Amino acid sequence: MAKLADLNTCLAWLTQPATPLPQVDGLILCGNSLPLTAQLAARTATEQQLPTIVIAGGIGHATKYLRQNMGVVNDLSEAVLMADIVRQSGYQGKILQDQTSTNTGANADHAHALAPSNWHHILLVQDPLLALRSQLTFEKVWGISYQFERLLPPAFQLSQLNPVAFGLHRAYQNAWPTAYFTELLLGEIQRLWDTPAGYGPNGKRFIQHVTLPENVLAAYQRLLKESLQRER
Repeated sequence: MAKLADLNTCLAWLTQPATPLPQVDGLILCGNSLPLTAQLAARTATEQQLPTIVIAGGIGHATKYLRQNMGVVNDLSEAVLMADIVRQSGYQGKILQDQTSTNTGANADHAHALAPSNWHHILLVQDPLLALRSQLTFEKVWGISYQFERLLPPAFQLSQLNPVAFGLHRAYQNAWPTAYFTELLLGEIQRLWDTPAGYGPNGKRFIQHVTLPENVLAAYQRLLKESLQRER
């Protein structure tokens, strides 16, 4: 139970609510392993009557899991696969695709090149575990003229790890293999922690400085000592 509590401490921080935007000009769906993020993007864009969305995602670590979750065998990019889900989910607007990016920085850079010039308040849809770092990356790449908000499931907490299950969010049951889930979660904390191994100013400088709360850092360090399966 202590391990599950530490995982949930990290998860709660990673999926903390974002500051709401005053308005929404457009939506960017970042490639990931979860078909339901494409369904969420389609539903949100339709509800908000957004005429255009951008989907950014080539072939990366999440692609094989996305194909598994979709039950398909092919060599298509995450953007193409997710665009098909978006259409099947009822979105009728224009879809702009980047099929070449293989990391979050490239997602941000290529999406910026595709986005309409009147977009300044933008919703990001991403795997909940990756959403915080994605927003920070987009803010760094796009600059201060743009504001972002990330869409997240509220009160996102594990009820068990193997198989992955969430008490309040049944749509996410088994959404990740356990080893991939733990790798994503622990990997995100490592990248967000501003050390030489992280992505902040003291590391690779991909994002601005992030201060990890003491309870999150303590939970993360305890989890590193556990024999958790990790696979990306």
